[in-house]
Amino acid sequence: MSETSLIIAIDRETNAVAIVSVSEEHLPKLVKEFREIKHIKEIRNNPENYLREYFKPALEKAMRKYPLEIEYFPKVDRYFWDYIEYLAKWSVELIVDDGLWQAFVDKYSSTQISLVKEGNVRKAIRELKQELRKAKQEKDVVREEEIWTQLEIERQRRVLILIADNYLHLRKRGIKLRKH
Repeated sequence: MSETSLIIAIDRETNAVAIVSVSEEHLPKLVKEFREIKHIKEIRNNPENYLREYFKPALEKAMRKYPLEIEYFPKVDRYFWDYIEYLAKWSVELIVDDGLWQAFVDKYSSTQISLVKEGNVRKAIRELKQELRKAKQEKDVVREEEIWTQLEIERQRRVLILIADNYLHLRKRGIKLRKH
């Protein structure tokens, strides 16, 4: 297994966890596949239909094209932590749901793995967009490039969060993926 960006997301209603992992090499391509896909919480009219008609086909296509792995755990237990321990050997980054944040900080803060709190991603995107506007006004091209690079990293994290959260909602509604 190559270096992997890893995300953990918890569906608070069922306490289930989805772990989405993809190699850094394929992450930019994967993100492009999901640019138009929305988070389930953004869908007001018929979210189940949105999951079935838009998200599920996009996810199945991405799983055929890229080494994208999704694991589902009905609860946070020993098996979950054993799997995380296994994946952590190849991980460079863990994007962790706020509800599991402290447990991950306690366990992985002294390792070489970068920990990112899921709740900070949206805030970082908003702040970077403001900085970008300011850099454009000041015509600071070097700063603009730096901000664009960081913004792309945060958007990649956001897409992985979206995949994990929407996958949990697929499972909760009993919508099955086709085997690839």
